[in-house]
Amino acid sequence: MQYGRTGRLKASVRLFLTLLCVSPAFAAPESGSAPFEPSLLPALRRSVEQKKLWEDPYWRKLLYYERGWLGGYHSVCINKDFFLSPEGKTNPRAEMEAAVSGFFSPGPDNDSPECRFPERYNWLRRVLGGDAQAVPARVCSDYEEWKAGLETESVSLIFAAGYLNNPSTLYGHTFLRLHRRGANGADLLDYTINYAATADAENGILFALKGLVGAYPGQFSTIPYYLKIQEYHNLENRDLWEFPLSLTSEEIDRLLRHGWELGKASFPYLFFTRNCSWQLLPLLDIAKPELAVSARFPRWVIPSDTTKAIVSASPAAKVQWRPALWKTVEWKRSQLTEGERDLSFKLARGDQPAAIKKLSALPPARAATVLEATADYLSWRLYARQIGKDELDGRSDPLLSVRASLGPQTTFTGAPPMPVSVMEAHDSMRLGAGFVGIRDSGPAYELQGRFAIQDLLDSPDGYLPDAALEMASLRLRWLPDRKRFYFKEARLAHVLSLNPWDNWVRRKSWEINAGLEQAEETGRQTGTSAIWSMNAASGFAAETRVGARELFYLMATADSGLGPALDKSWRLGAGLKAGMLAEAGPVRALAEARYIGYALGSKTSLWTGSLSASVRLARDSAVRAEYSWRGPSREAGVYFQQFVFPP
Repeated sequence: MQYGRTGRLKASVRLFLTLLCVSPAFAAPESGSAPFEPSLLPALRRSVEQKKLWEDPYWRKLLYYERGWLGGYHSVCINKDFFLSPEGKTNPRAEMEAAVSGFFSPGPDNDSPECRFPERYNWLRRVLGGDAQAVPARVCSDYEEWKAGLETESVSLIFAAGYLNNPSTLYGHTFLRLHRRGANGADLLDYTINYAATADAENGILFALKGLVGAYPGQFSTIPYYLKIQEYHNLENRDLWEFPLSLTSEEIDRLLRHGWELGKASFPYLFFTRNCSWQLLPLLDIAKPELAVSARFPRWVIPSDTTKAIVSASPAAKVQWRPALWKTVEWKRSQLTEGERDLSFKLARGDQPAAIKKLSALPPARAATVLEATADYLSWRLYARQIGKDELDGRSDPLLSVRASLGPQTTFTGAPPMPVSVMEAHDSMRLGAGFVGIRDSGPAYELQGRFAIQDLLDSPDGYLPDAALEMASLRLRWLPDRKRFYFKEARLAHVLSLNPWDNWVRRKSWEINAGLEQAEETGRQTGTSAIWSMNAASGFAAETRVGARELFYLMATADSGLGPALDKSWRLGAGLKAGMLAEAGPVRALAEARYIGYALGSKTSLWTGSLSASVRLARDSAVRAEYSWRGPSREAGVYFQQFVFPP
């Protein structure tokens, strides 16, 4: 990185390293630093005692204190370097007393409490008034150099769309972009404040379990924005939404002061509560206390919800959208004729010399268009890890040479169409109620609840298309004839990704599912056959446009069950699953069938199927009808569903 001046380069390098670590690196001790005469200390302590400043809500926010179940306070920060007192984690008063004494700590300025925690001391000087103002301020050259390197003019909230291939980012990710003064939006010059789990090399189920129980520490980092673009926009193929925040210069200063302090903090990272998105809320509440957004999420939080809360509390300027790299490639491909698309594919993956010869038959502008689309496609294949750098260079260099020979040409104008943003998406939590008719059991009434966030019949606007991402869904039924409740379904997780087969991309469709369900095929009385079921599937999907849009899919599936309703209390088998999803305006319809043959445990085979449709009434409401069968059981129901913001 070059910024034109040696000092600025030095500041940028220091910036990259400072908050990336748990504890920022401070300058070496400065010679000649002498402790201040602590003659004002008794007066400051009396003032603290009179005002009981350790009870001030802002002080508790700065130290992340929370009230315990049995009374008292404790900080959720797990890094002892974040506290000045040995008792600071559990004693706000002891930490306040240590902070007041810190005004007079000996040693070099940059290593003083005031320079390590600039926002705490900025606040203390303000609320303590004259006595604190009389204490000479420290010269915090490390912090000032870091701040000057940022040259922050404004701040934006960035929402990265969900990514189904990583358990920690299923629902998306949020971070802050610090816009550099005079950069005019240049990505290479801006930096970010990001909070993420410091995970080990574990993957899969163990990674998810650790994230559920808070086994990973979460830490703040400040890194160049272009690195986040590489990670999310290119490598993970995720859209980036930018929401400018209305922060004043003083609020930005407060954000940076506390951001510096957080370089010494770490917190337990929990996927559904204290995650990347939640941890930004206290930081923004400190920068702009009237936001009070962290209080809106006492139980759980997902990035789409925090984005809505933050942007609603701090109205943004015009929203900016950066489409994922593949969306740009797909849009450019759509501008080509069928013959040009075939030629572009061969330039990227086929007999390139023969394809280059065919370019000469095209007008120069069209040849340039094909070459530019192909170059972007090759770049995407590199980021998608389908080719290596050598293959990229080997195929791109001849294309760039031909493109240069064509000179200036008008190729692509415009940009991919901007989709619906998360701000316009339905709320994440869904409640429902309905009436069900069950063969051999009569009528039933059903209540539904789901923590998050969508199934195939919910509107995908603002979320992932052709996907289901359900967590903690529940269907509770009441049988009036038998005067009893039962769980129709209590699903822990259901994740489904239908990827229409595209020869340029070649992505499979897949599904995982786990939770309690009623195994009506066992022939037991309705509501008495609950089992724990886990299954996974993989296959292919194909898109057609006979109507508005149809998506057909076929997948091989493996299934397991555990529970006393089964003959041998367990089973393990495999089979096929097929379905069709159709959509036309506010109407979405789904037809699905599944056959499983069990080779181990209880060996009774299973046939299931359903026909269902949903009509979107408004952004946050829909009505749904469903007919389904499972073994000998048959039922039909009608439900009203309302999406709500989490309480």
